[in-house]
Amino acid sequence: MTEYETVVGLEVHVQLHTKTKMFTGATHQFGREPNSQVDVVSMGLPGSLPVINEEAVRLAIKAGLAIDAEIHNFSKFDRKHYFYPDSPRGYQITQFDEPYCTNGKVVIDMEDGSQKTIGVTRIHMEDDAGKLVHQSGGSYSEVDLNRAGTPLCEIVSEPDMRSAAEAYAYLVELKRLLKYADVSDCEMQEGSLRCDANVSIREKGTEEFGTKVEIKNLNSFRAVEAAINHEVQQQIAYKQAGTYDDVVKQVTKLWDPDTKTTADMRGKEGAADYRYFPEPDLPPLLISDERINEIKSEMPEMPRIRQERFVKEYGFKEKVANELCADQETANYFERLVEKKVPARLAANWTREEAMRLANVKHQALEEAAPIDKMAEVIILVDEGKVARVVARAACDELFDSEETATEYFTSRGQIQEQDDDSLAAWVAQAIEENPKVVEDIKGGKMAAVGRLVGATMKATGGKANPKSVQPEVLKQLGIEA
Repeated sequence: MTEYETVVGLEVHVQLHTKTKMFTGATHQFGREPNSQVDVVSMGLPGSLPVINEEAVRLAIKAGLAIDAEIHNFSKFDRKHYFYPDSPRGYQITQFDEPYCTNGKVVIDMEDGSQKTIGVTRIHMEDDAGKLVHQSGGSYSEVDLNRAGTPLCEIVSEPDMRSAAEAYAYLVELKRLLKYADVSDCEMQEGSLRCDANVSIREKGTEEFGTKVEIKNLNSFRAVEAAINHEVQQQIAYKQAGTYDDVVKQVTKLWDPDTKTTADMRGKEGAADYRYFPEPDLPPLLISDERINEIKSEMPEMPRIRQERFVKEYGFKEKVANELCADQETANYFERLVEKKVPARLAANWTREEAMRLANVKHQALEEAAPIDKMAEVIILVDEGKVARVVARAACDELFDSEETATEYFTSRGQIQEQDDDSLAAWVAQAIEENPKVVEDIKGGKMAAVGRLVGATMKATGGKANPKSVQPEVLKQLGIEA
């Protein structure tokens, strides 16, 4: 039976987080009143002239540096002609044959633990169209031009992905790189990251590509994965039925997230359909090597380099380093705890567990939900045996909402652990006296029952005893060698 190989390339549109639009001073904040962020340029009024947004160019260069691409000193803008009701100019200002950035790469992690490099053909700058708001069951649509003119980078990959899972991994890693570089917030629900998938199949072992189908309307990474799998299965079915050449055409399809199917939208245009020509109202974009190097000096330590450093510097396993470097906020939080003299292992555990939990519950940034100074104080109290770990974790929600320091909080509630040897001996003796059946089990060889005596001691003390000291004292009083 013939085996088929999936071939996927992705086109990712990323909205640059500038305050103003690509070629005009109008703002573009998400969620504002429709048509409240427009001006003569974004409305395409006659005589209006575009001006290149310098900050958008800076962020676009950072996007290229984030994927280790080549930034060109010379590029130009072009007009790409098509008519959409939400594009009042009747053309888009983009970059066609001479983009500012080419030859990048994104390294992804494979399921077997290996890595794969996905090539990036190019990144070009352009501005966005507006948005159509369709009336449910109505006979018309409304146009919102707030988004018209928003600065975009279109990141075009090579057709290097061989499965939907690889496409998903590519998007996750690309988003991580762009957020580390502080290029965009990459919020798909707000439209600041959008993806189109180009999908085809071919017989395994062959080099020639099959007929490419473009899929749009993909509003999540999981939707991208599901749409690719659906399209591949459909194309294979056509191959097996002998109808592939008749049915599969180079078209643009829409993904329906409700039915989990694709449907034809339009025939796929080529360059001739768009009637590209150089934008006459904008000069070529000239970027000096000095400017590129200046922006390069602003770049943070990128995630994979940071992961490798965490493994070497802190002795973490790859999985732990990967979790900590999943985003820059988490990695920064962890390292700020280490700067506060918190042991790296404990800083990693409390960051991944309590700090991230509090941030999710409160819908806040990590440092807002769990301030660094207070978190460091909590961890050090636990590490020094002054507060029981279980007590500290149980108190986190209330503690981080209070104005008290961690020491004040636990002291006022009598939860600072006693270190006095005489008191500890008395508490353990009481637990032994009150639990004769447990003592009998331990002396009978059931050493797991020691934990029950430790628990009884901690309960009797209200958490004041240091659990690290309780078990040795229990064994000592029972005459058992540790």
